This record gives sequence, C-alpha cells and structure tokens, in this order.
Amino acid sequence: MEGHRKRLRERFLKAGIKGFNDREALELLLTYAAPRKDMRKLSVDLLNKFGSLKNILEQPPSNLMLVDNIGESTAILLSLFSQLNAMSEKPKKKTKITGPDEVAEYLKKRLGSQRRERFSAILLSSSNNLLAEVDLEYGTVNRTQVYPRNLVEKVIAHSAAGVILVHNHPGGKTDPSREDLALTRKLIKLGEDMDFRILDHFIVTEDDIISLKAMGLLER
Repeated sequence: MEGHRKRLRERFLKAGIKGFNDREALELLLTYAAPRKDMRKLSVDLLNKFGSLKNILEQPPSNLMLVDNIGESTAILLSLFSQLNAMSEKPKKKTKITGPDEVAEYLKKRLGSQRRERFSAILLSSSNNLLAEVDLEYGTVNRTQVYPRNLVEKVIAHSAAGVILVHNHPGGKTDPSREDLALTRKLIKLGEDMDFRILDHFIVTEDDIISLKAMGLLER
C-alpha cells in the first residue's frame, strides 16, 4: 500500500495532475486525510455516489459524511478544496440573465447528453447578475433526491437573491413528473421563508428544454 501511495506521489511530483484520472486524483488526496488506510475503495465509493471528482469537491461536508467511512476530517478536507478555489478566483465580468432564451441552449449542451440525472441551480443577484452555477445533487437515471438544505447552503454562500433550478431527464422526455412539480413548489415555499426567489425550473434532454414558468407550472 505504501509503495502504491509513493508511486502516486512521484507521478504528481514529476508531471502534476496531468495523466491522473478522477479516481487516482481523489485517492491521492484522501491519503492525506487517512495516512494509514487504503483509499482506493473509498474513492470508488465516492465517485459512484456523486459521479465525478468535481461533484465530490462541491458537496458540503454533511453530504460527504453520508458515505461509509467518511469522517468529519475527511469531509472537511474534500469540501475545503472547492471553497479555497472559489476564494482564489479572479473576479469575472458580470453576466446578466434577462430571460430564458439566454440560458436554454447553454443548459441543453451542458446537461442534455448526461446519462445520469443531475440537479443544478443558477444563482443570481438581486440585479439578475450571474453569481454561480452549482450542482445540488447527482443521482441515478431514474431519480434525483434534492435536499433543500443543499440549496440553502449555496444561496447563503453566494448571497443569492434569485435561483433558476435545472435538471436533466436522461430518458429523453421533458414532461415534468409529479415529483418534479412537488419539489419545485417545496423549494418555492422554502425561498419565500428564506428570502430568495425561485425564478424558473428548466428540464433538459439531449434534444429539448422546457421552462416550468413558461408552462404556467411555477405557482406554488
């Protein structure tokens, strides 16, 4: 095990992260959280649950600790990386969102070809300037469970006033399910209680995209 870790570290020292896949990069990172444990299986378990290294690093510690053998220290280490990266990013030119046409094509390209269901949120300021695009949940092809706490954490972290919800239907049908509508109304009520607004909810497939607001289905 120690020889395997040493080889990972030597590869990194020689060429940086280039050539590492998500599992290897995650395994190397985890070795610093638990120096004496085999991190290969744990890295696979995390990737199976969240889908990619990017999604793992964007999870709050509370989500990460739902995975077996992830303790508080490991969860904090993983969550800390994306937050440090966000702090170090240079300010970008503000992007203004004024209507659904401005995001529809982008969302279709980003989510339409995904084979697992992903639920995201576009966070806006009170002037409709784009603050961030964040993943809330990454689920199976049949169902995504979105925890309202995840959304509240992201809204508070970015001081957002408006939220556009987005998720994909890998099966190819854009029709909103009963669960989609119930979740939307639940998050609208949450926004009213927490002083932010759900502005729209897009459902994306590889070939199409719909807006629940345009369909008159956004009312709680």
